[in-house]
Amino acid sequence: MASRDGTAQSFLEHVEPAVVDAIRQRSVVHHFRSGDIVVTEADRSWTAIVTSGMARVFVTSPGGRQVTLRHARAGSSIGIGALLSDNSVSAQAVTDCTILKLDSDQVRELARADAGLALAIADELSQRLFETYRELAIREQGSLRQRLARQLLHFAGVIEPEQPLQMAVSHEQLADAVGSAREVVSRHLGRLQSEGMLELQRGRITIVDPEGLDLAAHRGD
Repeated sequence: MASRDGTAQSFLEHVEPAVVDAIRQRSVVHHFRSGDIVVTEADRSWTAIVTSGMARVFVTSPGGRQVTLRHARAGSSIGIGALLSDNSVSAQAVTDCTILKLDSDQVRELARADAGLALAIADELSQRLFETYRELAIREQGSLRQRLARQLLHFAGVIEPEQPLQMAVSHEQLADAVGSAREVVSRHLGRLQSEGMLELQRGRITIVDPEGLDLAAHRGD
């Protein structure tokens, strides 16, 4: 069963309760509305756990282009790598989110003394790295359904940052983005709409079920 603050379903799930309690006492709960920026790459040594909702994790290229790395859902960490380096990522709330921000200095200090916590952090890093690899594989070799679902989630927050679940984008633009024909993309969009994930209007797409769309990107056809 998940704890009230969501730590029981996170990488802290199998860490000693006394250690988790110590971390929880120094952590701060933040609430973000859909479209809010959760963290930027300028915020060093920033680590948190998503306890509800979904956030888009991204980095910004030197040219200013946002590159989506993955989508963090409840139980997933954001910025876990900042526990081991000064590097950070950016994140934006796709849906309304609750975030448990950890005291990074405290977690590092506890991990030096507790092998269970150190192993949990290493495992979480491995999971997040695998997620990023999977995102790259979907973009390069995924089915059209996977690439389309992933592209829609990437556009969420990029096209209309204040309303990440809505985007003014045409079927033609999506087809160009995923390297397919407009008619084929339109068929897949219609299928996603019939499955309750999207709402299609002329020149506008609304993501109704972002978590379902994220699962569709992972499952494929």
